[in-house]
Amino acid sequence: MEKSLKEIITRIEALLFAASKPVEVRELLSICGLRKKEKVISAVKELMKKYNDGQSAVELVELPGERFYLRLRREYHELVKKYVKRPLFSRGVMRTLSFIAYHQPIEQSKVAVVRGNSAYKHVKILVERGLVEAEEKGKTKMLKTTQLLADYLGVPNNPSSIKKALMLRMEENREKAGKLDSEGRLEIKNT
Repeated sequence: MEKSLKEIITRIEALLFAASKPVEVRELLSICGLRKKEKVISAVKELMKKYNDGQSAVELVELPGERFYLRLRREYHELVKKYVKRPLFSRGVMRTLSFIAYHQPIEQSKVAVVRGNSAYKHVKILVERGLVEAEEKGKTKMLKTTQLLADYLGVPNNPSSIKKALMLRMEENREKAGKLDSEGRLEIKNT
């Protein structure tokens, strides 16, 4: 029995909502019980119209490799931040992401030398979430950040803009935790 476009869209929306990472077309095909990716792509495009009209706090984005991600629009992050109990990533994963973004493009093996063997696991998480892309280069991989990270930071997708945005965020975080003295050293506020 042929599924209606409405049912296909509903199934895709359910999976995208429940997933905490980008979803590949093959997974969408599976949940819809379809074999032709054209139907799924058509349904995703319809769903994109619904979320990307600016009327929703959520947006549906397409990532390289025919992957799709339903996420909160950037302008609502601060609004909901205090209600979210756990961070999106562990401190280690965030440090690995920052290191990659700051030094990109960089070989995965060099990231592992600096960040330790757990960097391989961190990179896998970051690639799955669509924040880092890994391109095979000999026995290692070249890592760089994606358009998704640039969108999240609100900057153009180029290494220097991303690096500046990260430096600004680090400075803001330092100011929240304490203040800098006249020589640029961090003073911790007494609470």
